[in-house]
Amino acid sequence: MGSSLPKRKEEHNGMERTELFAGILLLSFAGGLSCDLALRHFLKSRKWYGVAPVAAALVAIFLSVYGFSVSAFRCILLCQTLVMAGMVDGATREIPDRFHLLVALVGLVGFQPLPAMCGFLLVPLPFLVAALKTGKIGGGDVKLMAASGFTLGVCTGFKMMVYGLFVGLVWNLLFHRKRQSLPLAPSLAVGCFMALLL
Repeated sequence: MGSSLPKRKEEHNGMERTELFAGILLLSFAGGLSCDLALRHFLKSRKWYGVAPVAAALVAIFLSVYGFSVSAFRCILLCQTLVMAGMVDGATREIPDRFHLLVALVGLVGFQPLPAMCGFLLVPLPFLVAALKTGKIGGGDVKLMAASGFTLGVCTGFKMMVYGLFVGLVWNLLFHRKRQSLPLAPSLAVGCFMALLL
């Protein structure tokens, strides 16, 4: 009888965690719907951008990898913000400053001053040099990398950049968009997702 009590408690805890996980997924889906509405208003469009399923998927993936932790919370907030920035950049070829600020604010969750400042200063340097020398990278992309470096630190920030540029290059090659300028924020969002998981 004594051994069945811990078993029941364990089953009860497992059910509570499952219910919590499902509740968080529903909340993230609802949050994604509100992000969709905000994007429609911001872009003055009737199109649905599909943020809700992406938000739910991000939550499910990061909670599965990191559990219910501060790391999972940071990853979810950062990727969700970058997804929205990517959608706006894809539609307008601009990244509004509010997204840079939001990405940097995510860096305050579990803030570590030295990695944040090094990431802020070093991660955007390749983009800044490319922007000054070629003019093919916009200031919004440089600021996005600075904010991402502040949040991710140097190593993960550079991983995000490398993965993001690789994704952008593959996209450009597959869809033959060599003559058009390619919005970088969508591929950088994918690069961030990959950097946080790999």
